[in-house]
Amino acid sequence: MIKYLQTAIFLSVGVSAYAWTVGTEPTNKSVVIEEYTGIHCPNCPDGHKKATMLHHAHPDNLFLVSIHAGAFAEPSRNEPDYITQCGKDIHDYFDVTSYPSGTVNRRDVGNGVVQGRSDWGSSARVIATEISPVNLLASCSYDKDNRKLDVSVEGYFTGIMDNPLLTVEILQDNILGPQSGGLLGVEYPHRHMLRSMLNEDSFGDKIPFTGENTYFSKEYSVTLPDNIDGVPLIDSDIQILAFVSEGKDEIVKASKCFLPLAAEDAASNIFVQSEPLLSIGKNYALGYVELFIDNYSYQPLTEATFEIKLNNETSIIDWTGNVAPHHEQLIKVNLPAAWEGIIDSDSNSISIKMLTANNEPTVLEVLPIKYTFSKISEMPDELTVKITTDIEAADNTFRIIDSDGNTVAEFGPYPDGSNKTYEENIKLDKGKVYGFEVADMWGNGLYHPRGSVKFYDNDGKIRGQLMEISDFGVRHFFRTSDDSGIGSIEDDDVSTKEYFDLTGRKLDKPAEGVTIVVTTKQDGSKKITKKINNIR
Repeated sequence: MIKYLQTAIFLSVGVSAYAWTVGTEPTNKSVVIEEYTGIHCPNCPDGHKKATMLHHAHPDNLFLVSIHAGAFAEPSRNEPDYITQCGKDIHDYFDVTSYPSGTVNRRDVGNGVVQGRSDWGSSARVIATEISPVNLLASCSYDKDNRKLDVSVEGYFTGIMDNPLLTVEILQDNILGPQSGGLLGVEYPHRHMLRSMLNEDSFGDKIPFTGENTYFSKEYSVTLPDNIDGVPLIDSDIQILAFVSEGKDEIVKASKCFLPLAAEDAASNIFVQSEPLLSIGKNYALGYVELFIDNYSYQPLTEATFEIKLNNETSIIDWTGNVAPHHEQLIKVNLPAAWEGIIDSDSNSISIKMLTANNEPTVLEVLPIKYTFSKISEMPDELTVKITTDIEAADNTFRIIDSDGNTVAEFGPYPDGSNKTYEENIKLDKGKVYGFEVADMWGNGLYHPRGSVKFYDNDGKIRGQLMEISDFGVRHFFRTSDDSGIGSIEDDDVSTKEYFDLTGRKLDKPAEGVTIVVTTKQDGSKKITKKINNIR
């Protein structure tokens, strides 16, 4: 699409002598989220985060494209220009007017074609279960000395298509630049940014449909420029995304490849930490924290060090493992020994930041991941759990874990299609720490309609409840007891309680006489009550 990208195309259809490697068994459709963004859009970093978390949940079949277009993308003086003509063509065709927004396979499954970030997961959920009419496989070869890139795309029609079009995009990761709301000045890392296309038309090259159970291939050759509109085009940060669409609209299948480079030929080694799908919630009782490592480099990540601040006490923690090149992986980083002493504290804070990767300082400035949380709850060792699902119940898993994260009990899976309540009975060991986990695979929570988890003791008294299960889910930790008194998860909205005497002096717990109780809820609102205790 850029005038100095010289492209040669060869097409072969149904050639039996070709050594085909693309699969022939029908497969599900790919999910392609095209996110419309801009450097002056303050809410766009949250859109980037939402898209990344969906990719982390479905790394093998969910692809991201960041398209800078529209008023928020227009650079001011001395700012980089990330707008491309091909991206502008797509943006204008779909009449995008809000940011961040996106299309999921350029299709409306009930949320509109152009939709806000809160709807991407529900749209992707529908599309990912459908059978694609085509299989696709992209591969790359590259001569670093003359920057010559060859891309080969193979396809196999497993169904009927009326107007198949093939798009092959050059995307680039790790472009450091300005971003409103990014909190990193001009060092915000832009990823999967659309830089150019190898096809002649912004909506793809036409592929003649020769019937079901036939092959096609298309090859492209291009000499990469050093920059596009003054923004360096770094070969080791490039990924090639190929996809087939039905005309200008629905994308049905995608495949990506990376330039084959040796680790020593890559410009830099990029390893990035990001939040797990299930974050630390209102309380926490595991001896480790979970992080996603995105390996944008050409070498495996085998060791790293992390700075962990736990209630303002700083520790340096070593990690070893193996995160493959161009992959993302959830890892566990052990917490310092002082961890076990604070799970019963009313107020805690934790901050995690990666310092080194493979014995080298991290290349990018990374913001630490921060959480605050309160003490764990208490519940009986014998519980009846009533789980109310939403109509997308097959997306959810429910389980009890021990303090090491091992599964103690699992519930479901429950069937899709109805908002029902299921009753499960559990028997746990007394005096031990457990966590109840609800996970949602598409990041929609239990809101269609709202679901919940409620805990009851043997007398039928409610001991706790989880009423707001959002995003990718929640964990809640508790210690078992045979006490049949009042449950300790009183209200899912309650965050912390603080106690004061009548002079305003803070207390560790209610004292004899009149105690002022300040309850701070999750939304920051406070409720002040008086409690009278006769302690003997």
